[in-house]
Amino acid sequence: MARGGGMTDNPAIRRIAVFARLRGPGLGDLVQRNILLSLLRRAHPLAEVSVVAGSELVDRFSELLTGHSYATDVLRCPAVGDTDPGRWREFRRVLAERGFQMCVVDPDSRDLDAREARAAGIPVRVALPTGGPGDTAITHPIRLPPSLRGRPDLYDYARGAAAALGLPAPRSGEVVPVLPKRPEWTPELDAPAPRIAVHPGGARLWNRRWPLRHFARLCVRLVDELDASLYLLGAEQERAELAVLSRDVLAQRPDARVHVAVGESLNRTANLLAGVELLVGNDSAPAHLAAALRTPTVVLYGPTGTEFLWARVYPRHRGVSLRYPCQDIRHAAEDVATRRCEHACPVAYESPEGPYPRCLTDLPVDEVWRAVTRQLPATSARPNGSPR
Repeated sequence: MARGGGMTDNPAIRRIAVFARLRGPGLGDLVQRNILLSLLRRAHPLAEVSVVAGSELVDRFSELLTGHSYATDVLRCPAVGDTDPGRWREFRRVLAERGFQMCVVDPDSRDLDAREARAAGIPVRVALPTGGPGDTAITHPIRLPPSLRGRPDLYDYARGAAAALGLPAPRSGEVVPVLPKRPEWTPELDAPAPRIAVHPGGARLWNRRWPLRHFARLCVRLVDELDASLYLLGAEQERAELAVLSRDVLAQRPDARVHVAVGESLNRTANLLAGVELLVGNDSAPAHLAAALRTPTVVLYGPTGTEFLWARVYPRHRGVSLRYPCQDIRHAAEDVATRRCEHACPVAYESPEGPYPRCLTDLPVDEVWRAVTRQLPATSARPNGSPR
């Protein structure tokens, strides 16, 4: 039977495994995993903390996992969907040989739960009960407190995990740990303030982008009314969108200070975000990076009802949404292909020309502008000494 009880400073716990066999996570999803990892490091500061994840995930996010995580190392397991018995046998052999004293199961871990930890001889098994067969192997259940919002958010989960680990409940503004990074020279930050980063991109699976023409109008207004220095951020696959946005802004304001940062390393992006006064962008990874770097953000929310998840743990975050009833999503991200919008909006992103979902097309530039002007004073509360 599962039992409760704290484990802080237990000298027997020197090796901890975190089961995180996730299906198709984004970079922002993994940045949020630092919440759990940092709690483990607080509860057991001398222990090694190993993230157990599928090989595809490890390869895709190796820079984050090895340089910007609160984990000590990474242990590969078969990827989601891999049923090869030989790979599972080898993984189970390695898992047992590592001699872990504790296992914590990520709530979204697929087909890798407390039962595998029990079979590997791991005595302490911490997990969120889900009503499935894996619950029988949990020794220390994570109990979520009653939610004020009808469903748990990241603050509720952090409080539950802290209690299971024997830690005091964290304050909401201290849940997200600072993102580890290496100092890196970013000469473009020598431009005059306010320095404002703009991220018009996002995962192509979700069509949750504010129209590029709206971003162009906002950028021109930032230059006209604030004399802002602009930093257009995006991944390599967003190069075309950033080129269009830069061209449109410079066509209207040839003297604008526009820096395009496309396909940069995660570490350089983190240093850039740490040095700007504000990030404005879609609901995507840079917003989560900025939150973990204590940089104020204005995030535009479309067809994913996810703002509630981190509203209480991102103290310098301001969301902008029309809050249409159809924006409320309640199923797993990988099930998005089965979703149908009541306005027949496209689910997948196609091109900068659109089509875009109505909940974002209808979002006016004036409303985003108001959020920007309200957030800029928040920079006065940031710690002194920009980590450029």
